[in-house]
Amino acid sequence: MGTLARLLFGHERAVFSNGRFGFDLRPRWWLIILLTILLGGFIHFVYIRPRFRIKRHTTVILAALRTALIGLVVFMLLKPVVVVSSVVPRSSYVALAIDDSLSMKLQDTPGRLTRLAYAKQMLLAPPSAGKNSFLTDLEDKFKTNLYGFSGEVTSVADGNTLYGEGRTTDITGALDEIAKRSSGMPLSAVILATDGAANVSRDLDATLRELRARDVPVFTIGVGDTSRPLDAELSRINVPRRVLVGSRANIDAFVSLSGYGATKVLLNVREDGRAIKTEVFNLRGSDTQAVKLEIVPSTPGFHRYTVEITPLDGEVTIDNNRQDALVEVIEGPMRILHVEGEPRWELGKIRESLSLTEKNITIVSLQRTGENKFYRQGIGGEQELVAGFPKTEEELFAYDGLVLGSVEASFFTTEQLRNIEAFVARRGGGLLALGGRFSFDGGKYKGTLIDDLLPLALEGHKVDDAESYAPVYKAQLTGAGQEHPITRLNEDRSVSQKTWNDLPPVSISEILKTVKPGATLLLEAKRVGASSPAVPLLGQQKYGRGQTLALTATDTWRWRMRMDSKSNAHETFWRQMLRYLVSGTPKQIEVGAQQDVYVMDDTVSVVADIRDKHFNPVNDARATARITKPSGATLDVPLKFTSINDANVYTGEFKADELGQHGIELIANSSSLGQVSAKSNMLVSDLNREFYGAEQNTGLLKRIAAETGGKYYQLSDLQSLLDDLTYRKTPYSERITKDLWDMPINFFLIVGLLSAEWFLRKREGLA
Repeated sequence: MGTLARLLFGHERAVFSNGRFGFDLRPRWWLIILLTILLGGFIHFVYIRPRFRIKRHTTVILAALRTALIGLVVFMLLKPVVVVSSVVPRSSYVALAIDDSLSMKLQDTPGRLTRLAYAKQMLLAPPSAGKNSFLTDLEDKFKTNLYGFSGEVTSVADGNTLYGEGRTTDITGALDEIAKRSSGMPLSAVILATDGAANVSRDLDATLRELRARDVPVFTIGVGDTSRPLDAELSRINVPRRVLVGSRANIDAFVSLSGYGATKVLLNVREDGRAIKTEVFNLRGSDTQAVKLEIVPSTPGFHRYTVEITPLDGEVTIDNNRQDALVEVIEGPMRILHVEGEPRWELGKIRESLSLTEKNITIVSLQRTGENKFYRQGIGGEQELVAGFPKTEEELFAYDGLVLGSVEASFFTTEQLRNIEAFVARRGGGLLALGGRFSFDGGKYKGTLIDDLLPLALEGHKVDDAESYAPVYKAQLTGAGQEHPITRLNEDRSVSQKTWNDLPPVSISEILKTVKPGATLLLEAKRVGASSPAVPLLGQQKYGRGQTLALTATDTWRWRMRMDSKSNAHETFWRQMLRYLVSGTPKQIEVGAQQDVYVMDDTVSVVADIRDKHFNPVNDARATARITKPSGATLDVPLKFTSINDANVYTGEFKADELGQHGIELIANSSSLGQVSAKSNMLVSDLNREFYGAEQNTGLLKRIAAETGGKYYQLSDLQSLLDDLTYRKTPYSERITKDLWDMPINFFLIVGLLSAEWFLRKREGLA
């Protein structure tokens, strides 16, 4: 289309879009009026006044054709011109940067060339058959600096040193570096040829603002297929960073399909290289969907989990079918304090469900038997809880989880209620509130700090006393509950669902109807034989550094006593509930990488969280992270106290230069704590982000161009790019005048108008 326009109009499109129209010959106004009158008189006497036997519309057409012809001739006699700014040849610089990363090896261009090969062919190929290359034409107009970029920017003489081996694409860094290298030079523009697969996190907005302030536009050239190619991509996986040994844990896998319809996808899971699971999922096409895979780590330590999609037919690449995760599997015992204000079966059956097989959870129970009298179980020493519920933060924070049974708010002092809130928010512990006669509103918790903690709002109504202990509510899984590690009672989803269907009803002494924003409902309860809507039964939410759960049932022991003796549903539910309650409880001193998995050449951010016995951040420590690489080499990384996402922590960085698991050891000394230490691991994976998001990122490229005053192009439209670079108003351009009277289209119009008039006259017998 551009070539045809240039043939017809004699000039480049950019001349017209960027220029200003005018006339070299400017007659006086009276002459224009006189010519108009003469033209009107001519048309009147020649076409309108004669009374030939021709149709009226033919007369009108003939008059219009002759008017257009005379008007065109007058237009040409006035010598029309366009005045446009044009760059002074070789007076300024243009930076041409070509993406040299691995994603440029994908073959989705015309002729099945790799993206890089196609880009080099279109941009850098030597002249042939009398036709210049784009680079040659560019160098005729500008002094040109040629760069290759991926994770770094390198100056290149030609395309022979571009191999597509870069493991990352840092577009922001490339623009920053080019701007830095061009400081003090008359830089007219930056040309960026890339697929847009940026995968290094930087402040792009700041870079674009700086380029705009310097009046340096970025002209982007998109490389690669703009439509989504045939591909199945495992975009990411979410896995708990820490799991209690033997606990169920979910892997949330996000699968992106493009170019496929509804498809069966096989997901394989490996633990430390050993295949442990394969599941089939029926997915809809051209969409990103989340699926869940369940794992049960059986040995403590740091384990590498690999999730992989079995390749589908026709995929453009299979290098994006895999993701890795590193999970710390910890041993107990984790200690949970269970408080009851009255004797009841629930506590006994919970303890019994864990007594035989659970070695990693210890329940320390405090049951009130009278005024200032308590029955203690599971205590670690004679003095533990001897005075009742812990009175200080230090005592309470010694536990990993807290269960509040049927005990009223007035049982606790104001200070103890504050300590419970701090236990969750600051210490990061888990809180579980159970239904009962003195729970929730029945225990007067409305308006207390506990009210704020709970995932269910305390604005329900009390059940009539006659029905308080009537087992009339049947538990039902919600959508979230079907996959949650608390409520998934069997690895087979259908068996888990059947188990819930078979469980007997329970009683609810108080109905809480409202789930708070941000909370997740895992179980709801439907009244047997009634048409009333289901009510919340089990809710969960994050709160501060910890989490809270609320279970409104008063007698889940029925799931044990009213079931077949072979059923382990009650035992499984409570084991999973309590494991989940404490699985995320942090330690007083922790260290780790900001993310568990990195790739080669990434900058690894090490984060250490050092807290005192009240779990307040310690800011006076001298901290170092000792990194032990897979080869055995060590590296000491100094850590500085800083704030990340409102958390006061110690941070430091190092470059990932070896594949495999790295050990991280915190060595710190504080005036308040003395010498402290902690250990963790992180993984450097052989994955490459270059193949994730395989299609051309046109949105990013258009944004970069628009925000800097440039434009976006395809490789097939390089002439338009060259024209737009040439005919721009810049400090390095001059105004030139181009004639329009001799445009080829004028000749074609004259011939066309005369031919049309002759044909019409011939047809009407007027020739």
